[in-house]
Amino acid sequence: MSAFEFRVSAIMIKLVATLGALAAVTGCSAADSSSAGQAAQKFITAVADGGTSACALLAPRARDGLGAAGCGPGSPVDQVPRGEVTATVVWGDEAQARSAADTLFLHEFPDGWRVTGAGCRPRNEQVYDCLVGGR
Repeated sequence: MSAFEFRVSAIMIKLVATLGALAAVTGCSAADSSSAGQAAQKFITAVADGGTSACALLAPRARDGLGAAGCGPGSPVDQVPRGEVTATVVWGDEAQARSAADTLFLHEFPDGWRVTGAGCRPRNEQVYDCLVGGR
């Protein structure tokens, strides 16, 4: 084994150990991802069904941010793109769910996952503009 191959092997071992530690710290599991994804899909389905039941699936701050518009027809909630959730990533009690048309953000509360941002489009690598709530 050459010195270069040894260094590459050592770097790979450190990378694998770091990723394993990160996964343990964040507490991310397939169950967390599945639950967050299901909550996001439930929200999207509620929006497609008319929006008013979608309000119950929003985090309090996102719901309060709607003001008098609420969740009815013509509200920002009514404008959230519909689609199937295709990917969900969880970091501790925060999650991001994606469909072909939308990015949603969620937070895990004691009673389950709630949507904190929907109808979100990336403005740059770290910031999203959302129709509902926001990041």
